[in-house]
Amino acid sequence: MLRRLRARIALLAALLTGAVLTAALVFAFEVTCRQYTNSRCSAFEAAVTQLQYQWDRYDQMDGDWLARLEAQNGMKTLLTENGKPLLHSLRLGEEERALLEAAKRAAEEQQGLLADAPPLAGGQSASFTFSAQGGVWRGEVRLDGGAGGRWTGLVAVQDLAPERAHALRMAALFALVAAAGWASLALAGWFIAGRAVRPVARAMDQQQQFLRAAGHELRTPLAVIRANAGAARCQPGRAETYLDVIDGEARRMGQLVDELLLLSAGAAARERLRPEALEPDTFLLDFAEGMEPLARQSGRRLAVRLPKDAPPPVCADRSRLRQLLTILLDNALRFAPAGSSVELGLAARGGRVRFSVADRGPGVADKDKKRIFERFYRADPSGDAGHWGLGLAVAAELAALHGGRLWVEDAPGGGALFLLELPRADDPATMQTGRGLDR
Repeated sequence: MLRRLRARIALLAALLTGAVLTAALVFAFEVTCRQYTNSRCSAFEAAVTQLQYQWDRYDQMDGDWLARLEAQNGMKTLLTENGKPLLHSLRLGEEERALLEAAKRAAEEQQGLLADAPPLAGGQSASFTFSAQGGVWRGEVRLDGGAGGRWTGLVAVQDLAPERAHALRMAALFALVAAAGWASLALAGWFIAGRAVRPVARAMDQQQQFLRAAGHELRTPLAVIRANAGAARCQPGRAETYLDVIDGEARRMGQLVDELLLLSAGAAARERLRPEALEPDTFLLDFAEGMEPLARQSGRRLAVRLPKDAPPPVCADRSRLRQLLTILLDNALRFAPAGSSVELGLAARGGRVRFSVADRGPGVADKDKKRIFERFYRADPSGDAGHWGLGLAVAAELAALHGGRLWVEDAPGGGALFLLELPRADDPATMQTGRGLDR
């Protein structure tokens, strides 16, 4: 499915960008051809004007110079005086004379100008295109009347085949560029589409892993419940014992389902937060007091380290923050050596407030420092079976919902140091979230 999605995105991107590229190339092709045509037309007009000026001024014509002028501009000329060809024009071949006669007929048909008759006024001229001898030509006729009834005629033609050949060469070149461009755009679209669908593929893979892991974790307590229910039916005298086991497993399943719902809620869970301005030192002391019996029961001590100056209030949901710190403390108590202490700390760091939970346990390997916050991940799969590897994932999710950050470092002297940073209640970024603060 993702491959088809990637192909469609790549195709759409190639079509859109390719259409723009094609339009740009068509425009460039037209401009290039037009410029070449205009340059040849301007050169033809300039050559005819130069020839007319040379003839009018000197009343004679150098045959070699005229031949070079014709060759440079790809043109043929017919010069007449009082309707009679000059010597140069008498040397024209049969095909050239036929071509120039066709030009005179075209001037008469298209412009009404008779090249073999004296001009009606001091001078007449006409520019046109015509077809002859299997090709298309550009033509010009100029008639100029002089003193004493003398008049001259100039007929010039230029082959348009070079312009058509240039257009074909440019068309082939631009088609090659367009093909290379389309291929490059298709490859770029495929690459970009691959990067675009990568988060989708990752999310789908994580979703599948999440469902598989959730199903596996739910299967175990369900099996225990079914086994104890069957045993209770077979041994009614011990039903109370089996019911206690069923009740314990049901509570564990309820906790697992609550954690799964929180992780699956994503951004929607933020709307259910009830943030308020909390004094972090007071909150931490109250939390430590409530957790002291749990630490004592596990054979560990609980210590609190507060800064000299009271840190600023934080913006947090009281119950969710307590849940987050409970997860961190429970994790520390499980790994701290018996008889050691777990330290709860507090500090102000710039515009944020940092909570810390440190233990003297084995710590967290560098390769696991990021992965322990993944769902269902356990650095030691053979560890406590009563934990599913969701606690730290839930803690990280709660930290993110509060706009905070949670990570782990090596504690000074050994062990793990979990750090939680939360925004201050008076942080402008916090106030712009639109949450009402209960003060």
